Amino acid sequence: MKWILIASVILLSGCASLFENRMSEEEVAQIRAQKASEEAEVVNAEKVLEKTRFEEARVLFRDFQGRHSQSVFFQQARLGEAQSLEGLGRYQEAADLYRDIYLKTLKHQPEIAALALYRMSFAYEALGDDLKTVAALLDARRMGEHLPVEVAYAEVPARLAAAYARQNRENEALTYLNEAEKGISIVQQEKGANLRSDWLAKTYVQMGTVSTNQLSSDNFSEFVQGQKLVQVYLIKALRLNDSAWSPRALSKLQETYRDLYTQVESAKNRETQNSLGGDLFDLLDQAELYRPMTGQKMNSYENSFFAYLSEVRKKTEKIVYGSGGTMSLTEESAKLNSLKRGLPQTKKRSIPLPPKVVPEEDPNL
Repeated sequence: MKWILIASVILLSGCASLFENRMSEEEVAQIRAQKASEEAEVVNAEKVLEKTRFEEARVLFRDFQGRHSQSVFFQQARLGEAQSLEGLGRYQEAADLYRDIYLKTLKHQPEIAALALYRMSFAYEALGDDLKTVAALLDARRMGEHLPVEVAYAEVPARLAAAYARQNRENEALTYLNEAEKGISIVQQEKGANLRSDWLAKTYVQMGTVSTNQLSSDNFSEFVQGQKLVQVYLIKALRLNDSAWSPRALSKLQETYRDLYTQVESAKNRETQNSLGGDLFDLLDQAELYRPMTGQKMNSYENSFFAYLSEVRKKTEKIVYGSGGTMSLTEESAKLNSLKRGLPQTKKRSIPLPPKVVPEEDPNL
């Protein structure tokens, strides 16, 4: 988020220079030193936030606001506080704060306002409100010129694709998925030699992160539809083997599959277990498409993830097939099984899967 700090300083530097012309060199130096000190304080709090030490970060951002209410970095600190609340699971508080930040920065600090809208979508998603999630993302998209290029071109459309897929709005989901894929290519071309693996891994994690906070048996199938579109980005983040973001991608993938399995395990009756199990098998099958090909070495994050998938599959099979009964296959599972037997394919899936990732050939890796 340091880019916002820089933008804010540039925005106000013109006004500040008028006053500096009337000040002594010593006074100007003091003002500049104060700004540098305030910026360093906020940047330090952001580093704590990025390490997911949310409560510690929240305290740091609040403390800064209490001491620097007139600072150009004041709203940036409030944005950090809102992200800390989000990380702590206090989603409604985070959403309310994001909205207030947006309203107060729209005119003079649009970079902060645009990012507040984008982050608001994460809070609304965790609250289970897909309508507000989509609205926040569309508003952020309209302010794309004020967002970091990776957020505007890749992250926002990827999150829109997942949200629309959960609502069974297939055309919109595919449109935004294609936009996200093109966006990654555009950003890579723009950054060129300056593209760092940690930056790309972070972008992939943001593109693939979907909250399971409101997951239930009632929205299980819809959630899986959305997850099919974006889990590939988390798997790509694993492949990059980044020390900061690959572990986060692994954690999110494992959390998602754990929560999905828990829904299958706790289903109220056999019929529901079979239905949810079929959806979960479909998602597992899709994830396996991105396993490195035989002979290609997997890093530790990939090894952990695919081992975890095998564990989830075995446990799900035990629940679904344990009693000796049969499970009604979903459309995709039926298709996959018929292919294995050499039979004709059934009806095509409504939302196609993203292309298989072949590490040596994938330009994003």
